Amino acid sequence: MLIDNCPDYLKLSSYSKLSSHLKLNSHLKFRSAAQFLILVALLSACSEWRLLDSAESSGSSSDQKILAYSAEIRRTKGGIPHIKANDLGSLGFGTLYAMAEDNICILAKHYIMLGANKAKYFGPEDGNLESDWFHQLLINRGHGAEKTSDDINALFQGAAAGYNHYLQTMGVDNLPDAQCRGQGWVRPVNTLDVKRVTRADSFLDHLRPIIVAAKPPSSTTTSTTISDERGDLLTPLMIAAAVNDYLEIPKQGGSNAIAIGGDVSSNGRGLLLTNPHMPWHNEFQRFYPMHQTIPGKLDVMGANLVGRPRVGFGITENVAWTSTVSTAKRLSFYQLKLVPGKATSYFFDGAEYPMKKETVTVQVKAADGSIEARTHSFYSTHYGAMLVKSEFFDWTDQTAYAVRTLDTGWRGEVSTFDQYSAKTVRELKQIHNDNQFLMVNLIAADNQGEVLYTDPGPVPHISDYKMASCAVLRGAAFDGSRSDCQWGNDDDAASAGIFAPDDMPVVFRKDYVTNSNDSFWLSNPNQPLTGYPEVLGNEKQQRTLRTRSGLKMIQELLHSNNATDSAEDSIVLGDSISDRKISRADLQQLLFANENYAGEIIRDDLVVLCKKNPSVKLEGDKTVDLRAACDVLDSWDLHSNIESRGAHLFREFLAAANDYQYTRYLPKSFKFKVPFDEAHPLDTPRGLNTNDNPTVLLSLAKAIVRLERAGIALDAKLGDVQSVTRNGVVIPLHGGQEIEGVFNKVEANFEGSEGYPEVTRWSSSWIMATEFSDDGPSIKALLTYSLSANPDSPYFYDQTQMYSDKQWLDIPFADSQVNRAAIKHYVVQQP
Repeated sequence: MLIDNCPDYLKLSSYSKLSSHLKLNSHLKFRSAAQFLILVALLSACSEWRLLDSAESSGSSSDQKILAYSAEIRRTKGGIPHIKANDLGSLGFGTLYAMAEDNICILAKHYIMLGANKAKYFGPEDGNLESDWFHQLLINRGHGAEKTSDDINALFQGAAAGYNHYLQTMGVDNLPDAQCRGQGWVRPVNTLDVKRVTRADSFLDHLRPIIVAAKPPSSTTTSTTISDERGDLLTPLMIAAAVNDYLEIPKQGGSNAIAIGGDVSSNGRGLLLTNPHMPWHNEFQRFYPMHQTIPGKLDVMGANLVGRPRVGFGITENVAWTSTVSTAKRLSFYQLKLVPGKATSYFFDGAEYPMKKETVTVQVKAADGSIEARTHSFYSTHYGAMLVKSEFFDWTDQTAYAVRTLDTGWRGEVSTFDQYSAKTVRELKQIHNDNQFLMVNLIAADNQGEVLYTDPGPVPHISDYKMASCAVLRGAAFDGSRSDCQWGNDDDAASAGIFAPDDMPVVFRKDYVTNSNDSFWLSNPNQPLTGYPEVLGNEKQQRTLRTRSGLKMIQELLHSNNATDSAEDSIVLGDSISDRKISRADLQQLLFANENYAGEIIRDDLVVLCKKNPSVKLEGDKTVDLRAACDVLDSWDLHSNIESRGAHLFREFLAAANDYQYTRYLPKSFKFKVPFDEAHPLDTPRGLNTNDNPTVLLSLAKAIVRLERAGIALDAKLGDVQSVTRNGVVIPLHGGQEIEGVFNKVEANFEGSEGYPEVTRWSSSWIMATEFSDDGPSIKALLTYSLSANPDSPYFYDQTQMYSDKQWLDIPFADSQVNRAAIKHYVVQQP
């Protein structure tokens, strides 16, 4: 912001004028560097400096001109950066500078990938060429280059300058991370490069392989059926199942969120537990925590994906919010009926439509090091659906398939600063009503003690009637030849093709709301949400194990004075609230309790079964002795802690029963004492039939054989088989998998005779427990895989060790608290 009433001689519009000014006044003597810096500070406050950034020189003239920037960075324990600046441009500048300090190689790879340059630098192998074709299509379509607000432009322009300033300061040949030191693909960026990172859509990237694979059939392709890899024909039911499994893959990460309201919180204000599950190995989905402040205007602490220059979810002085993966179906596959003899034309309402063909060209590094051009063509319908080809959708001379996805553009970014200014969860919800940009659930708590759950949208406008009447292949796709099967419209929605806010599930409470990637139905069992379109998710159906685990632990906290002694004791809908009050420490303990919910509800009966049947015959007449395993399970503490013995055996037992397929539920092949009951969804199904349950016994036998072949003891500690290694240090990890119903999710899937790999898959990541007080927000948090991906950084595995030890970081929020807690304090500025 410019200082009012500045003298004219300080109002300089460019760096060149500053240089001229200093030359013309060379008689000025500075007694110290401090005096010179004071003059520079005055000039920066009184002048709109315009600098030509070499990294921006290839862009438009408006992109080449950027403001001078200055940001204060204070790092607290764990390396957490607290960035303070006087304007949005400087805030972006300091944020990307800090990110680059910690993760320069990841950022550089982001810009190469989203700029469609992977094959140019790394060759066409490993999917690089296909990635470039896809991202070049997005570039050609103007993805990321759309018009945004002045505030957003300032933030991103400053962010690009911050990244470039770090590169210029360090020099590529002197970067601290050897993984990209001296590499030619580490280059300066422009504002558009940074914008593309924020516009990147992980679900769209999941679709990338089947979109790139789509191409018209040869003249000899006449089949209308689809076969699997063995040549067997796929039935519509099999195709529908395959599509459902495919769409579930991006949702396997998920999250937990619990918001506690003032009626049951220890201080009468809101509490929030944030627990997203993200892959530990995916550089492009790595969270980065940050505290961003513009005094008097903006103060927010939270996290976002590396490369995005602002907090995506977190806490302000008034509202804390987070997200979980929604069950809503946010894309649609369409079956196209092709015009005979024209594989790139289709019928729509009886008329013939040509597909839109878009050809892209990218640069590719050949085997001899030379650069050559490669082209690829994409096809789409007039209503924007992209042609696809996969193991379940083929492109023949009679039918083809296309996918229609949502694109919120910059609606989320434009509403960013309104979100930060929200005083209550109701104000936050109104902002989402106005913009409908969030592709996931929203869970929030405020300083007044009210909490919110909603799936705010966007969600495709597909009525239940349309879901039924337009479905083909048992619901795998919709009829793409009819206009009445397209997404509907609502004048009150933020954009065409989606439901209006009033049609979306929402609940405000003063006790609690929660979500663990189930549908909206039981966000609070005292107020079930019903009557919503099927496309949003199911109602009155079995809840996942992790959902049941979370709700059980909340109920136990609320009723701890007379808590149930067993998970088998019935928890009914509409349970009254006791006088017990919940604290932030309770939420922290809840997450790290590592209760194995599946074990709680079936372990005892499993032991009865295996004691009744001490041996089992597998195929080939191999007899497996169950007695040792039975004793281990009988002694197991029903937790997934580092010291827990037998947790891995129980996990492999469940995995075998599910044919080693990903699931969130108990195996369907088990015979339960109490089957699912819609009236008691929080604790059914439960218990095992102890008289006749052959699948249970066979599954335990398979688990024993699997572990013995890998040389893993049946009574090993969980921490001995579930760990990560950082710089030669083995760090054991607590937590469990989706299949076990462990709230604190950690994934390390068994790999045959190799045993357990290191934890790399979807697991707890940025965890945060927040509360409001008279002194402002109070925050405990941790980034489980640590702040930096650089092995030489002091922040490479410090938080991972803390996670192993069940420790949390104290995150200061007030400016004075940050100053006291800072372990490093510096200013970055340009020029």
